[in-house]
Amino acid sequence: MKERLAPAPFFVASRPDSAPADHALRIVQALLVDLDGAAAILVASTDGFELAHGGRLRSDPARLAAMASSLAALGDTASRETGIGPPRCLVIESNDGRLVVRGMQLRGKPVIVVVLTSHDLLIGRVWNSLAAAEARLGE
Repeated sequence: MKERLAPAPFFVASRPDSAPADHALRIVQALLVDLDGAAAILVASTDGFELAHGGRLRSDPARLAAMASSLAALGDTASRETGIGPPRCLVIESNDGRLVVRGMQLRGKPVIVVVLTSHDLLIGRVWNSLAAAEARLGE
């Protein structure tokens, strides 16, 4: 029987004294509450530095932030090359879960939000929660 991914009750801001990390931490907390079934959330800068994460992350947050930055850059390049417009979301579907990567603006600065989920969580729900989080950031 496969282990069900579930969030752990902890949140970490990489630089607790910085405003961007504080705002990123709020995104992490809100998404983990909204997305029951999300194992972990990570917010990273577009240059690959972790700002905040929460939940049960099975890998090093700094490494995941760097990989997510590279994935976002590849998605951007592929979208531009194919003429389909800027990417909104990238999904890696694996046997034991999903990795969803979405770019958004945090206080006028681009960031990357990563959601690690089980297959039990519908992908449409993840997309809707990410869109709602982005809308809240614009308020």
